[in-house]
Amino acid sequence: MAKEKNIKKASYNDNEISKLIKLVVIVTVIFLAFYAITYFVNKKDEPQEETTTSTIQYDEILIGNLLTQPNDEYYVMIYDNDDYNKVVYDAYLSLYSQKEDSLRYYTAILNNPFNEIFKSDKSNFIINEITDLKLAGSTLIKISNKKIDKYYEGDSIIEHLKEITKDEDE
Repeated sequence: MAKEKNIKKASYNDNEISKLIKLVVIVTVIFLAFYAITYFVNKKDEPQEETTTSTIQYDEILIGNLLTQPNDEYYVMIYDNDDYNKVVYDAYLSLYSQKEDSLRYYTAILNNPFNEIFKSDKSNFIINEITDLKLAGSTLIKISNKKIDKYYEGDSIIEHLKEITKDEDE
């Protein structure tokens, strides 16, 4: 009888060990399957090494930095988003920048939230501090030696841009 008990106990232990081995194998196979699926899905999502170069935009400035640019003389074209002449200004400024003796020019957007403090119903160019500057709309400002030298508003912007883009031969 004792021999039968030992045989039953041994077969019971062998049966438990085989169940444990089967369970470990099944869990391992499932883990490896999920790992393989995850690996191939992520490998397809990886972008092919596309190199993109970032460019820092130096031409658009905030109006608060109007007088602090590194050049001695330059223009700042301040756009009002409502101005339908923006395309004309851009065309003339592009022509002007191609001239050999052209001054550097910067742009600023009057409707930018950081520039809203400069927007007013009436323009003011007589300033002691930059916060005194007020603009009613699109304006072209010429800066010389960190001070406002000249300014143009409305139709006089286009007239001045025509003048500075003229060839010497004309």
